[in-house]
Amino acid sequence: MGCRSWIFPFILAATGELLTEDKLCDLPNIENGRIAPYYYSFRDYYFPMKKGKKLSYSCLAGFTTESGSQDARINCTTRGWAPAPKCYKKCARPPLDHGGFSDKKLSYKIRESLQYRCDSGYQTPEGSRNETIQCLQDGWSALAQCTDADATSMALDTCSAPDLLHGHYHTAQRVFKLNEKLQYECDDGYLTAGGHTREEVQCRRPDWSLIPKCTKLGCSLRSPIERGGVHPRKGSYDEGDVVQFFCLEGYSLKGSDLIQCYYFGWYPEPPVCEERRNKCPPPPQPPNSKELSNVRTYHHGDILHLMCKPPFQIRGSDVIRCENGKWTSPPKCTVLSPVSDVGSVASTDVRHNLEPDRNCSSPPEVKNGLITSTVDRFLTSYKTDSSVRYRCNSFHLMKGPNAVHCVQGHWTEPPICLEPCLIDEENAGNHNIEMKWRLEEELLHFLHGDVIEFVCKPGYALPPSIRESQLLVQCTNGELRYPRCISKDPNDNCGSPPSIENGVLVGLLTTDYAHGSSVEYSCHEYHFLQGSRTVSCSKGQWTTPPICIEPCTLSQEEMIKNNLDLRWSFDQRPYFVHGEFVEFMCKPYYFKPRSSSPSDFRIQCQNGQLLYPHCNEIPG
Repeated sequence: MGCRSWIFPFILAATGELLTEDKLCDLPNIENGRIAPYYYSFRDYYFPMKKGKKLSYSCLAGFTTESGSQDARINCTTRGWAPAPKCYKKCARPPLDHGGFSDKKLSYKIRESLQYRCDSGYQTPEGSRNETIQCLQDGWSALAQCTDADATSMALDTCSAPDLLHGHYHTAQRVFKLNEKLQYECDDGYLTAGGHTREEVQCRRPDWSLIPKCTKLGCSLRSPIERGGVHPRKGSYDEGDVVQFFCLEGYSLKGSDLIQCYYFGWYPEPPVCEERRNKCPPPPQPPNSKELSNVRTYHHGDILHLMCKPPFQIRGSDVIRCENGKWTSPPKCTVLSPVSDVGSVASTDVRHNLEPDRNCSSPPEVKNGLITSTVDRFLTSYKTDSSVRYRCNSFHLMKGPNAVHCVQGHWTEPPICLEPCLIDEENAGNHNIEMKWRLEEELLHFLHGDVIEFVCKPGYALPPSIRESQLLVQCTNGELRYPRCISKDPNDNCGSPPSIENGVLVGLLTTDYAHGSSVEYSCHEYHFLQGSRTVSCSKGQWTTPPICIEPCTLSQEEMIKNNLDLRWSFDQRPYFVHGEFVEFMCKPYYFKPRSSSPSDFRIQCQNGQLLYPHCNEIPG
């Protein structure tokens, strides 16, 4: 038996020497992790490994891989092990005064986010009530903190670079002063907030973009509020809010009619990298089309109306749609002119073939609109190339160019003034819905294209076949299609979900859950979750919750009592998760009982219990 014990490793080592060609990967050093024990015992045989070989490793309790799992696999490549084996320490729930967290978990894996909310009268370091921090390799990305709002109202003019998933920054700097810029780039398959692979953002204060002016020929400028107004009209506006200006009769708008509130923070949007297929790049701008004044982030299903510069007109549909990360084909902007009495048209590049200039009669009337040009309203004849401008009545949104042009006796297509929507509270009440956000002392007018968010009245819910998105209703030329909520069946609701030992419920909890609702459980650190992590409310009853099985605590007293040492020195840890194996060996001058087998010293943690083997003292 003594010969065999050394011949086997010798044969393995000798065989390994014959296969050294193309061996690239040595035994990995995994901090807070381990590989199978036999790799350590016969290291010279297994390592270095050949290209293409795979190796599994496990992280110790309290540590996880980047994906959050306990185990992972790496591949031997020409550059070594890929991906590099790493075990990250979990982040413990941070302390927080004057606020609360969105869930009750005690630990978080690498890259996992945690949201907290400050109590009334307190705010985060960024100046808001809510904040999200992320578990990183060196701990939390930021300090969870709620401070007195009044004391911090004059905060430092700085912006913090948020943690960027699926991308990276071009600098290691994390805090930026006012007006400083930050460049970032997204990984393959992801796009920035503006729809690019890389983008630059700037640290800004709360302010309005350039405010337009209402002017009148021959008159000096006065305060805009004296000759125009805005919609919607509120006492204060949040970041990103857009306001539309309109002028009183006899005044015309100079500049864009839309202004936006940009805010103290990253402008135009905080750095983010999102999946390419869900978002479109900036919309196309066909030649001779009006420049888009409110370029934002567009996702799958979003639509956009394009308009042409005068005297050009849309050829084709004026609507383009974001579909699977791409825009549908945009229309063309051309000037159309009649060629014959039958109404056929040709572009202006063949005007030399047309008949001599002909005058136009009175300009077309626009419903809900007025002519703003300084022309004689009784004039019945207009020369070729004459133009007349329009404006829409208050709360009406103009579609198309704001002017018409006389071309060979015919006016170009006039604009359309799309009607606003007025909330019919009686009709909404009949559908058992109400507005989610109601502004005090505000007329319930909404412009064409505005989206109004409704909620079901207490005691009512959407039918099971209707999605929640149906509660978002868009104003379409004065029409609103109200969704209908139906009465809840109180017998189908569930009360508070069951509590479990050694575990907690994730997220904010209530005492009433509708049929089909679900909640998620999480076990305390080192505890093993057995069963489904999610339970659901089904006709008044909760499905079976999971069980959190206790870990095994390694007892030094029991090891001394049974004359034991741990076989692997790297495994010095206090806890072993349910199902894990612990390997022991006898202390020096002690031996295993003759009746024992190797498996007797490889003990599995079962429901928090370890059955320690025993070693006998060598007789003196």
